[in-house]
Amino acid sequence: MAFEKFIPEPNSRGPIPQVTIRPSGLISFDAMAVTNYDMRDVPYLVLFFDPKRKVIGVANTSDSAVPGAIPVSHRRRSMSIKSPEFFASYGLILDLPQRFNITFDELEGMLTIDVSALKRRPGRRRRL
Repeated sequence: MAFEKFIPEPNSRGPIPQVTIRPSGLISFDAMAVTNYDMRDVPYLVLFFDPKRKVIGVANTSDSAVPGAIPVSHRRRSMSIKSPEFFASYGLILDLPQRFNITFDELEGMLTIDVSALKRRPGRRRRL
């Protein structure tokens, strides 16, 4: 069996910032996300959801009085928040931990996580 040498492309962007979402409602931001989006000293995050696009929005705040502010748990290089109510409220189902890319949406002014791959728990059927 012959070996092939791997040579990365020179214009490759490298690793992409990611989050891990667990079935318990824990959202963990990896070290690259914390560094790239300057989240090291963020005390609270606020979650948003766009049901049409199935995208989670994440905005930071330093004010605990902001409605929906969730305290951030910082680790050495990463950070996390826990909000099982958020996932239950929007019917987002996770059977296993999953990783998603996180990007900054300049139009909305917040970080976004595309969760369109997740199943949504069906709601009540409409009456005709």
